[in-house]
Amino acid sequence: MKKVICFILMIALVFTSTATTEAKGRNDKPNKQSNVQNTRDRYRYGKVFKLKDTNRIKYKKYVLPTKPVTKGMGAEVDFKSSTGVLQVVKGSLTVVIDFKQKTVTVNGVRDNDSGIFTCKESQRTIVLLKYIGKLLGAVVSQEEDDIRVTVPGLKAPTDIMLTTVGAVVKNNTLNSTTQYMTATAKITPGQATGGRAELYVGSRLVATDTAISAMDNYVTFTTSDGSPANEELRSLIPEGGLVTVRLYNANNKSVASSKGNPTLTVDYIPPAIGNILSANYDSGTGQLTVNTAGATANGDLVDVTKLSLTEPVSGKTYQLTNTSKAGSSGTVANGNQLVIKVGSADRFGIAGLGSAALYLTVAAGALLSDGAGNLSAIFPAPFTVPVAYQYTLNAPTNVTVTPIGITTMPNTLNASTIYMNASARITSGQATGGRAELYVGNVLVAYDNSILATDEYVTFTTSDNAPANAKLQAAVPVGGVVTVKLYSADGKTATSAVGNPTLTVDYIPPTLTGITSAIYDRSNNLVYLNVTGASAVGDTLDVTKLVFYDTSTNKSYQLTNTAGTGSKGTVVDPNTVTVKLGVSDRAGLYRFGEKAVYLTVNEGTLLKDAAGNESVYSSVMAQIPVTVVK
Repeated sequence: MKKVICFILMIALVFTSTATTEAKGRNDKPNKQSNVQNTRDRYRYGKVFKLKDTNRIKYKKYVLPTKPVTKGMGAEVDFKSSTGVLQVVKGSLTVVIDFKQKTVTVNGVRDNDSGIFTCKESQRTIVLLKYIGKLLGAVVSQEEDDIRVTVPGLKAPTDIMLTTVGAVVKNNTLNSTTQYMTATAKITPGQATGGRAELYVGSRLVATDTAISAMDNYVTFTTSDGSPANEELRSLIPEGGLVTVRLYNANNKSVASSKGNPTLTVDYIPPAIGNILSANYDSGTGQLTVNTAGATANGDLVDVTKLSLTEPVSGKTYQLTNTSKAGSSGTVANGNQLVIKVGSADRFGIAGLGSAALYLTVAAGALLSDGAGNLSAIFPAPFTVPVAYQYTLNAPTNVTVTPIGITTMPNTLNASTIYMNASARITSGQATGGRAELYVGNVLVAYDNSILATDEYVTFTTSDNAPANAKLQAAVPVGGVVTVKLYSADGKTATSAVGNPTLTVDYIPPTLTGITSAIYDRSNNLVYLNVTGASAVGDTLDVTKLVFYDTSTNKSYQLTNTAGTGSKGTVVDPNTVTVKLGVSDRAGLYRFGEKAVYLTVNEGTLLKDAAGNESVYSSVMAQIPVTVVK
């Protein structure tokens, strides 16, 4: 009876335990964070072994626990105590450590940087384990008496670099001259020992690296079979795409590169060009259009250095350049036209040929290239075609006027001016054999009838080699806006319109026939001169000609015109000239006027107008009475 009861209780316990387990499975939701943490813990902690495990080898003071190597790293260990030689083997990797001779070889290659024989005695075991772990792709750490061995996951390759080999090389590009391509990718040493790596362009496998050693930092690839040719490369890599590397370890686990993968451009078709028929050159726009047949493709580049322009009359020739900024550049516009944008340096060079009939010479060689570096078929010999010369006559600019005379003022003709020069900038070559005219207002005043192909300026003069003010007055009687009208040899015209100066013309000098008296207004710092024959309001007085004498102090003082502190004199009407005293002259005339004051006017020209004209030379005027108003 007791046995029956015990049996029933056992069955009940079993069912109760099962039901409890199922209920827990139904009601408890999975903890995603815990799963992630468990994964990290497994990676972090790996396998743990005892440092003082009985399974170990020993040579003198060198001790190596074998389980971290065999169980943790999956390698085979063989030690010969008689020779002191340890051999560690995993896959294609063989490490030989000779404790007696203190040498290390990895796959037969000596390694002098292991650190096993140079470290402290107390560190020899852990250094030995870490060194072997590094070669086998494992991480070894020591925690008191425990040795922890972790084999990290396989890291993806990085830093893929492509190198193309051929006559014309472009980065990450295969063209009609490329013979083969090599590639490299960075990997973590030891992780893929004995494995392989595959190079892909898009989804196409193009090369492999099957010799990955423990010390390799990179995997390398080549498409060459020892006798590379472009035809073989075309079959292997017919089109471009994203380049990736897939890495396999010895256990055939794999991972592919995902960051910084380059894109390979593949273009094996060179540009084409048929016969070149003629050309057009517009010097106004700086465009040279080459008329051809069968040019492909739009946007392909023209080697402008293969193009030269010749003027047959003079025999002059100019070859285009492709220097940055000042040189020329050209592209295929469509199947029938190549368009060359002529740079500033080349415009000047072509202008030196003159405006006569031009011819275009195309040198032998390849004229076109595309973005992949492909070249068009080679022209075997140079040939020449006619050029239609078209241009828009550019208007002159930078008109400048230079008066010549005793007293000169900018853009002004006065009584002392004997002639005038002028110049204006033009576009070289456009008006060769033409002429230019200089106008003041509507009056034509000078010509330039000798314009050469290289001239950048036209120049003018009113002089007839015996210049005189009277002749200038007849040629330029009144002022006005100065313009230059340019004529080309074929009758085109253009007139300056921007920045034209205005010429002031005033041939009449000021007059002043006499000074009768003066008033010194001390409180207002003014001197009034009572004059006769002052011709124009606003003309200026040379105050340095005025000398005041005070009879009470027996002192004289000459006025100054120093900027900021000196005095200024101005004609206010035909009978009055006003002098506004500066601070220095106020001090100089301090206490003048206690008794009689007189004014002396020194000899010279007293008045000057805005055009620079001066009054006639006058002699000394002395003992002019001055009334002082305090």
